[in-house]
Amino acid sequence: MPGKDTRKTFDRYVGAAEAMPITFGQILYRSVLKNSRKGKESASFQADLTAWIRQAQRGECDAEEARDIFSLSAAHWAFLAAFGIMTGMLLDYLFGVSFDAVLTLSLSVFPAFGLLSAADAVRARSAGQVDAAPKRAGKRGEGRRTYRPIGHRWIIPVTASVVLAAGWASVLFAG
Repeated sequence: MPGKDTRKTFDRYVGAAEAMPITFGQILYRSVLKNSRKGKESASFQADLTAWIRQAQRGECDAEEARDIFSLSAAHWAFLAAFGIMTGMLLDYLFGVSFDAVLTLSLSVFPAFGLLSAADAVRARSAGQVDAAPKRAGKRGEGRRTYRPIGHRWIIPVTASVVLAAGWASVLFAG
């Protein structure tokens, strides 16, 4: 059945977390575009990026589409990491919140999800290059294959978060 999510529960939670910045970004982007007639007619306004990334996470799109959406997701996570650093500076200045704690959180959680998206984007690019290779004459009837995303997606962000948090904590708090 197309559209049915057969992933494990924890993988679905990680997938929802990975799609979150794209969802919020799309809401903000649409709020700007809806103010003009041309904006409402644009493809950017009508595209559903959240559904697109969920399809890529389930493996229901081709490699080129998966590469594009996972690259966009990685860029959103990089922006969130930078925004977290700037927010940490502001919180430290205004309220005296420990900048090192906010920095450790911003540089461990957000880049971990960015790493997941970037790994999927690189994997999709490699799969797309394999699909673009010339095929034998007998295989002309074969359609384009869908992209198979990384299995057990939760392992990458959890492991990367723990390693990055330990690394940043040792640099910032022990040094």
